[in-house]
Amino acid sequence: MHVPSRRQFLTQTTVSMAAVGLAGRVAPTGTICRDNRAVPTTNRDPQNHADPNLHLFVDDHQIARRENVSRILNRIKKHPGPILISDRPWEGERAQAWGSVIQEPDGLFRMWYFAFNTERRWDELDRGGYCYAESRDGIHWEKPDLNLFEFRGSKRNNLFYSCAPDGKNLVDEELARRGLGLPAVDENGEPIGVINNLDGLTVVRDDDDPDPQRRYKLIANMQDHRMWAPFYPKRYPNVSPKQVEKSRRVFGQYLDTSPDGIHWTRRPKRLMAARGGDYMMVTRDHRQQRWWLNERAHDQGGRNASLRTSADWKEWSELEVIFGKNSDPNFNRTFQWHGGMTPFNYGNLNLGLLEIWPLAGHGATCELISQRVGGTWQRTKPGHPFLDIGPEGSFDRMLAYPSHNPPGKIGDRLYLFYTGAKSRNHPRKGMPMSMGLATLRLDRFAGLSQWRNIGPGVVVTKPLVVAQPRLAVNVEYFEYAPIRVAVTRPDGAPIEGYRLEDSRVDLQPDALYSWARWKEKSDLAELQGERVALHFEVVGAALYSFRFYPQSNPGRS
Repeated sequence: MHVPSRRQFLTQTTVSMAAVGLAGRVAPTGTICRDNRAVPTTNRDPQNHADPNLHLFVDDHQIARRENVSRILNRIKKHPGPILISDRPWEGERAQAWGSVIQEPDGLFRMWYFAFNTERRWDELDRGGYCYAESRDGIHWEKPDLNLFEFRGSKRNNLFYSCAPDGKNLVDEELARRGLGLPAVDENGEPIGVINNLDGLTVVRDDDDPDPQRRYKLIANMQDHRMWAPFYPKRYPNVSPKQVEKSRRVFGQYLDTSPDGIHWTRRPKRLMAARGGDYMMVTRDHRQQRWWLNERAHDQGGRNASLRTSADWKEWSELEVIFGKNSDPNFNRTFQWHGGMTPFNYGNLNLGLLEIWPLAGHGATCELISQRVGGTWQRTKPGHPFLDIGPEGSFDRMLAYPSHNPPGKIGDRLYLFYTGAKSRNHPRKGMPMSMGLATLRLDRFAGLSQWRNIGPGVVVTKPLVVAQPRLAVNVEYFEYAPIRVAVTRPDGAPIEGYRLEDSRVDLQPDALYSWARWKEKSDLAELQGERVALHFEVVGAALYSFRFYPQSNPGRS
């Protein structure tokens, strides 16, 4: 009897799940209340965090009044060292997340990353490339032998993509010098040249595509590096002006497809010509059933964050500058926005990580940003990194940039994968890079905090609909003092049985969420469907979010 390989099994499983409409679904995870009742997320895809019943306090959009509280950024917890390093002969000295980490429906983490040899010695022109790894826990990673592309006479490596037509791994510069590459095809399917470089690589799983052979999509800025010959004539000698112009026409954002994320057509088709940068990324907007594509606009005088959107991978919106030269007075003085932003759905809004590229000082970091649906993107705490660099001597001392994807999830923690760059330690090599992991408890990005020496913190929401009969509150307790919550009419009039003095929120210091109860009321069932306001009283605690839940218990995790 034929026993399929693990890779074949993964492909067959993905196809089968798509056929029965199960792709992207897993069982609910996470017991996050101390009474052992599971509080599940709405979605089964571990990287789809959209939930209309989850309300975050990352901005003041839903707040009518607040007193004696201050917004804080939560501190993410970093793994003490890199989780993936360049330790294979074909990788060079960098393993960097100019790539993606997908968490599959069964929880498996899969990473597509860029290995880079910055020294580019003439006797090592086959080092560097596009590599693959996988992990069950997000910490311990396997680099499987994919047996796809040749490195020094062997295919026993984890290279998953190559621009070399013969399948022998060569760096982009050497391919360009030889005039080699994959065929470049424009939006109309017409051949326009060759591709020998991929940058800003993103891999996504598209569960909405009816064709299982196109389940995974690779999107990258692709080029023929001969376009750079006028700037680097020694690197690319004997390139005619006519060839330079032809190579420039290749420059753009391209799409390739795969049934399993491993075996690609290697016939990428251009989505659009590039507008002003070689660094880009794509993430899913589940709420609007579309894709975000981040690239740089060409007219901002420096690195910036701009977005396009598409529902079908064919028709794309006009490029919209989100953070550019007019978004901060210090732009192009002390910093630029570098690669841009990684947007993703979270709760009833959108969040993202905005990359900061320093021109003065040091440390390429990320800020937390948010957007209400249809609104403008806002910086949560301008000038305060959410994903920060590490201490002196650390692997992420110089840079901490996220992979091109939403956070993953295990239990009650979010997993954010990122590239860390160490201080440069060689005159002919660039900064060493490796992959890091930062974790955060669910829904605790930023909150409203009160501590000592002032009156109780007060947070009153704008009127909202009681969407489900149960209310859970996400609180971090600094002191052993319970939070209280009242439910009022939209005009602030009290509702009998739901006053502050009736509040009985369970004080559970280690719990992620606590159920809201009242002296004579166990839930909000009698108010379901009505418009109310929530009045929180916070003492010695940080209030991060609240959720409405159905009455029925989905079971234990």
